[in-house]
Amino acid sequence: MAITKVGTSGISDSLQTYFDKKLLEQTLKNIVLDQFAYKSPLPSKIGSKDVKFFRYPESATTDVESLTEGEAMATSKYKQLSLETVSVSLSQYGQIVGISDLLSAVELFNHMEQATVQNGQDAALKVDEILRNKLGSNVTGKQKRFAGAATDWASVGGTDDAMTALDILDASTNLRSKNARTSNGYFTAIMAPEVARDLMNDDDWLEASKYGDPDQLFRGEVGRYAGTRVVTTTNPFISKQATGQYTYDATGAKYSTFVVGDQAYGGVNLATMSAYAPKMMISQGPDKSDPLAQLTTVGFKFYYGCEVLQASHLVEIYSTTNYTAAT
Repeated sequence: MAITKVGTSGISDSLQTYFDKKLLEQTLKNIVLDQFAYKSPLPSKIGSKDVKFFRYPESATTDVESLTEGEAMATSKYKQLSLETVSVSLSQYGQIVGISDLLSAVELFNHMEQATVQNGQDAALKVDEILRNKLGSNVTGKQKRFAGAATDWASVGGTDDAMTALDILDASTNLRSKNARTSNGYFTAIMAPEVARDLMNDDDWLEASKYGDPDQLFRGEVGRYAGTRVVTTTNPFISKQATGQYTYDATGAKYSTFVVGDQAYGGVNLATMSAYAPKMMISQGPDKSDPLAQLTTVGFKFYYGCEVLQASHLVEIYSTTNYTAAT
């Protein structure tokens, strides 16, 4: 990742490298959903902002033929490998933090450092927001489950509709019935911390600290149940009766948990300006937009796109939570 200076003065190469690493560090440690995406980088300067993922057909025993000893299989019985393509288009995202000349005069370095930290966190949240909204949208073929006593999305809302261990078990069973692949032997359930809290009282709940080396855990991983690793995100998909099932609404009380198999969804980054290597821009000094040099700006930009690749390998569980926030 490279920092671009625009009209700068007094910013050394070593400081540029420092802020470069600080932005990358903050972005990486805050991304949750994208760590489970099947990655496909788009090389720069290829004349297109679209990427095609290839989706292979489901395996079936009917595709395997009986053989006769000493006889070659007839070409008419060869399995034809038919590929489906899923297209993803890249979009550009960015943010700028302005630091006034008064703050710069008092302590420029600390303010630039805090602006860089904030930018890294914002970049990570944006990537997860894009993926969250994609997974929560009306995806054809996505499996849906309703926690507790609920029978459909509209009926999710009572205290009896909080997440239970049985809901996770049923979702993982759904995935196995669709021949979804695991990742290192486990499916992954991505949920709000409030929803995860409802699972933690179960006797079979296993805290992440009791089974995993911290360096081997996923970002946000808090525990494991029924062959499924539970990962929390502070950026969950929430919906509300008034705004609809597939529209994110932070004021809602219907939480979506995504239980996924390997390669259920994919993420695309531009190789030279990705969410994992955003381009950082520092501007300092007078120019046409700031002739009196009243602002130092610290910004970033990146390209990103995502899509569901195997809808049958994604289960969305709608639930409420029994958690009550502190007052």
